[in-house]
This record gives sequence, C-alpha cells and structure tokens, in this order.
Amino acid sequence: MKKLIIANWKLNPTTIKDAQKLAASVFRRAKNTVVLCPPSIFLSQIKYPHLGAQDCFWQEKGAYTGQTSPLQLKSLKVEYCLVGHSERRQIGETDIQINFKLRTLLDHKITPVLCIGYGTTPEEDDLAVVDILRSQLDVDLQGIDASKIVVAYEPVWAIGIGKTPTSEHAEKIALFIKSKYNVGKVLYGGSANVMTSPAMLAERHIDGLLVGGDSLIAEHFNKIINF
Repeated sequence: MKKLIIANWKLNPTTIKDAQKLAASVFRRAKNTVVLCPPSIFLSQIKYPHLGAQDCFWQEKGAYTGQTSPLQLKSLKVEYCLVGHSERRQIGETDIQINFKLRTLLDHKITPVLCIGYGTTPEEDDLAVVDILRSQLDVDLQGIDASKIVVAYEPVWAIGIGKTPTSEHAEKIALFIKSKYNVGKVLYGGSANVMTSPAMLAERHIDGLLVGGDSLIAEHFNKIINF
C-alpha cells in the first residue's frame, strides 16, 4: 500500500529559481504518494503532481493582512495544507484557531495535515505523551469528521536535531490516535530522515512521513519516497 510522504520546505529556498530546481529534482513517479509544501509565495510557480501549503487562514476573504485563504489555495490546485505545526504553536497559535482552520479546509475540500506533539519531551513515557496529544486533539478535532484528516505526530524535541524516538514508540502513538479519534492517516514527523525512514515506514499504523530538512536534499528525499 502506498504511503504518504510530505515535504515541508519551511522558509526554503530563497529564490523561485532554486525552488523550481528542487521541485524538478524530485521524482514524479515514486513508490509512495508525494506532496511538496513550498513557501506559499512559490506555490503558483511550482510544477508537481501534488502540492500542499504550509498554513492557511480560516476566513475566505476580508481585512486580514498577510493571510492566505483556503479559496486562494484552492485556486492554485493545492490539495493538502499543514495546520498546527509546532513552529506556529510556538508563536501563539491556539488549538481553537487550529480547529477553525481544519473546518474551513474541509469545507473547501483541501486535506488538512494536523501537526501535534508540541509540548512533549524525550523524558516522558508513552502515557505522558498520550496525555499531551489528547489535550490537543480533543480541541483540534471538535465537531470534525476526523476520518478526513491526516495527523502528523511530531515530537517537538526531535525537530531539527536529527534525533528521533523509536519506531515502536511512534507506532504506539499512531495506533492510539487512530483508535481513539478515528483519524484517516497518521504520519510521523520530527527529524524524519533518510536513515530513520525505513523503520518508520515499516510500521503498520504509520501511514507516511512529514519530512523537513531531508526534503531539501533531492538525493535523500528521492530515497525516502521510494522506501
């Protein structure tokens, strides 16, 4: 079964030329389904079968300077959108705001990729992690058909440092999310890379990956999408 591999380029690269070059370097035909999430300013000029946005606002239009609406994303043929990434939560985004975003994305038939795991630490056991995730998911998914949602479990302590929890831990978390909330797909993120990806993708309940740094290295990312 194909898994879902999403590339989160974050604030990279710095020019449209480099962004187009990177997109052109990623295999169009891979073992798994691949989504590229470039900076929003580049979305209209990136050619790839599946595109995603890194964030959106919950209103269609209006006096909201600097925001991007789901209608605008839809016009660019965006199919997926990240919501609630730890880097957004860190600057004050709340679970209530995340819930608004999930609702409006579903209304416009864009698949939300809900990121959870902010607030976790490597010292916590599985039960403590579950308590943190439950506190986020209970609000994030309120009034939402979770079967239409992709959830990305990103232990915040792992992001950007090259260290990851075991695949067994990630599998337990994925199983909890699916059984408790009826979520459609669960991905693993948080320094997902070419070294750790095979073990994560081999787990039954992990449906794919959200890849950060290694999605900017075409050689590495092309290996990941074909594991």
